[in-house]
Amino acid sequence: MKWLRKIWAMLALLLSFVYDLLASNIGVSRIVLSRKTKTNPGIIMMPVEVKKPWAVAMLAYFTSLTPGSTCLHVAEDGSRMYLHLLDARNPEATIAKFRRLYESRIAELER
Repeated sequence: MKWLRKIWAMLALLLSFVYDLLASNIGVSRIVLSRKTKTNPGIIMMPVEVKKPWAVAMLAYFTSLTPGSTCLHVAEDGSRMYLHLLDARNPEATIAKFRRLYESRIAELER
């Protein structure tokens, strides 16, 4: 049944990504089409809880593929990553979102 759990985790990760991709595209479109730009770009540090190199890389890829964010750097030991956000007003909420949507599901694949 371990393989069934991994298949479910892969499907959940894919669905989370599609959801976040659509929501982020709408958010970035609103910013681009708005007359007043209401962004607060910035760089944040996100502690990484997954351990395997492929899992850290996967997390970095998913955060970079999401419109409005990109991974700038991953620490050599994989314990943290630096993200550039189009809107960094609430970094804790962004980190929580990435943990919920991506890191928790990648951790399931890592087990």
